[in-house]
Amino acid sequence: MPNILVLDIETAPNLAYVWKFWQENISAKQVIKACTILCWSAKWLGENKVFYNDGRSDKSKIPTAKHEIRLLTKLLPLLEKADMVVGHNLSRFDMPKIRGRCLVYNLPIPSPYKEIDTYKIAVREFGFESNSLEYLSSILLGEQKSNHKKFPGFELWSRCMSGDPDAWVEMKEYNIIDIKVTEELYLKIRAYSTSHPNVGVYCENIEVTCPKCASTNSNKRGYAYTTTGKYQRYHCNDCGGWHRSRFTEYPRSRKDGLTVNTVS
Repeated sequence: MPNILVLDIETAPNLAYVWKFWQENISAKQVIKACTILCWSAKWLGENKVFYNDGRSDKSKIPTAKHEIRLLTKLLPLLEKADMVVGHNLSRFDMPKIRGRCLVYNLPIPSPYKEIDTYKIAVREFGFESNSLEYLSSILLGEQKSNHKKFPGFELWSRCMSGDPDAWVEMKEYNIIDIKVTEELYLKIRAYSTSHPNVGVYCENIEVTCPKCASTNSNKRGYAYTTTGKYQRYHCNDCGGWHRSRFTEYPRSRKDGLTVNTVS
């Protein structure tokens, strides 16, 4: 089985000089401090242990560049080991932010991994009114993301940046709950993904293997047809996903007689 890492980061906002509270266009010269990573949580798919790091030290409760370097240094070995990384809005937010901050500090690039973005799956496969993690978890899992109890809304971020230890306790809880909810959501919608990386290639099975969950518990269920081929279709009894064989059922003589439409 591949090493599949579920990952989520929390970031500090950009700090800038502004004139208005609404629809303000901010130039690079107005930025006082660019967005940084405050903390991250991660876990290996199917395992109970959760990793968390916010890089702070006992001497300084206010996050600094040194703290961000420390938390990135703790994260990179996990990415180095991962074959695939799962996250919500992972491809547009989490991974670009991680790569960008590593570049700022000249940290090494981890070995390549495949990204599985639950936000992209939801947008592509479903028609929900919202694709936020909070909304999807409420309607698909019957649970809500953790709300900020003591520090509602943006106050949690502002208090963390000012070094409030109670706020950091709540941020850690919030980050860890997010990672657990993301894992549950991924397992819930995995079977519907039509572009999921093939986990079967990481296995040594000689039996028919589900490309989404690597199960060998599949049944033959009809055929899949392309413009030039007929393929055995399978239904996975574990994750519920559909897959098909790589090779056509047609003999060479039949394939030679097939034609396809052309554009005049």
